[in-house]
Amino acid sequence: MQIYCVYSQRIRQDFTVDEKGHENVLKLSVENWWLSDFESFYLLTPSRFNIEALENLELLQSTNAQIEEFLKDIPAFAAMQNIISQNYTIANQKRMQAAITYTAEERYEDLVSNYPHFLKRFPQNMIASYLGLSPETLSRIRKNALK
Repeated sequence: MQIYCVYSQRIRQDFTVDEKGHENVLKLSVENWWLSDFESFYLLTPSRFNIEALENLELLQSTNAQIEEFLKDIPAFAAMQNIISQNYTIANQKRMQAAITYTAEERYEDLVSNYPHFLKRFPQNMIASYLGLSPETLSRIRKNALK
């Protein structure tokens, strides 16, 4: 049984833990967002990622075969999956570009402009990890942004 999507009533994170025990947050999600490990789902391999519910959530668990059947038999489900996949691909592409080309300050500004609610919903250490920063660097950036 694969976990295909997580529909959260609140918030959660998708992360890995490196050999030094540091969490590397790959995704932050809020209400009405879907979270899936597409590599694991489509290749039928164990996921390398952890999902941690920070508050209550509803979980949809399904096999790959069940989802493929839904896609074939339910046009509305297929259309929804297409939109979710498009949005996921676009968000990942933007995130990769920001990680490669933006300064730490620009990554923070991008987060503030696109996902301002994250600042109130997630602890600073998770936001720092999501941005690829140390908590101390994020604290400095936030302090300078307030000036």
